[in-house]
Amino acid sequence: MATQGAAVPDATIGKAGAALRDVANLQEKYQPKMETATPKEKEGLSAQANAEAVQAIQSHGLSIQEYSSVVRMAQSNPQLKQRLLDAANQP
Repeated sequence: MATQGAAVPDATIGKAGAALRDVANLQEKYQPKMETATPKEKEGLSAQANAEAVQAIQSHGLSIQEYSSVVRMAQSNPQLKQRLLDAANQP
């Protein structure tokens, strides 16, 4: 598994990190709204948040599959996770 993380190019890590930052910002934006929403409103908010997350990920030049793959690998690879978090914290 360690070699998989090392094989992820820095450019991909940079894109995934930027996308991760955007998705985290969207979660912060929608979380308070979700807490006070009715079940029907939650459905609409969830769909809207998901659409914005997809757009944010794709705006960084990644497919949803590529982004998900990098995030999944990072969950089980501490080095890759650190690279991803470092990229997400870039201005």
